[in-house]
Amino acid sequence: GTAALHLSLIALGVKKDEEVLVPAINYIASANACLYLGANPHFVDVDYETLGIDVKKLEKYLKKITSIRNGICINKKTKKKISAIIPMHTFGHPVEIDKIKILAKKFKLFLIEDAAEALGSFFKKKHVGTFGDIGILSFNGNKIITTGGGGALLTNNKNIAKRISHLSS
Repeated sequence: GTAALHLSLIALGVKKDEEVLVPAINYIASANACLYLGANPHFVDVDYETLGIDVKKLEKYLKKITSIRNGICINKKTKKKISAIIPMHTFGHPVEIDKIKILAKKFKLFLIEDAAEALGSFFKKKHVGTFGDIGILSFNGNKIITTGGGGALLTNNKNIAKRISHLSS
């Protein structure tokens, strides 16, 4: 799962010193994947019900701290590009991924959906991990389906799939 997150960030072109939004309650993998690239994990509030990103707080926060310049989301305080958001379906509890997807589009962010703990979970009759630009799964020993390690990346974008295939081989 961690390697899948790392590969996702590379495939989407996230660069050193850019920011990536991740939930404050999270497994360390999302933050580590950012740090491997020299990007900055930018922690955002979580919802008590889903244990995932709090959509209402996120929207208010992004309106306050960002501006869109030339189609790029910029953190007004740090002056850095915010490239992506990585919502996580904590313990298999789906976040409001449809609303996060709308915000990602509005704020020009790539959406990497961390479904490492949520294989088999659904949101509005659709498997989680299938809403974002990329979804990731984990097959680590503590997951619902295990191979002892490893993970998978999911995307409907042929160009992203080609890039991931090239990078992973």
